[in-house]
Amino acid sequence: MTMEDAFDQRLKAAFAQAAEPLERDAEADAFVEKVKHKLENPDRKRVLMLGGAGSTGSAIAGSQLEGLFSNISMPTEGAAASLAFLATPEALAAAAMAMAVGTVALVLPRRIA
Repeated sequence: MTMEDAFDQRLKAAFAQAAEPLERDAEADAFVEKVKHKLENPDRKRVLMLGGAGSTGSAIAGSQLEGLFSNISMPTEGAAASLAFLATPEALAAAAMAMAVGTVALVLPRRIA
């Protein structure tokens, strides 16, 4: 008998012990109802904390966007050059942040409800 065999036996015993209560229908149904209740009623604090962490991460990433967008070369001639003022690094960073904040604003209320 190797160490792995002993570990496998302990693991099988642990799974068997955990499955015992679920072998009876009433306890299995109670477990299913408990899980369904938790899925239907998400923890609001957790959702808000994850949303806040995501928003903070977006803000930190947004502070770096201007430097990223400043490396893009813009056309200096033609029709595209007349629209180049819309694509300044600041405008592109603001657009990216608006999309990130808008996404959080759309998704978060659905997760809280």
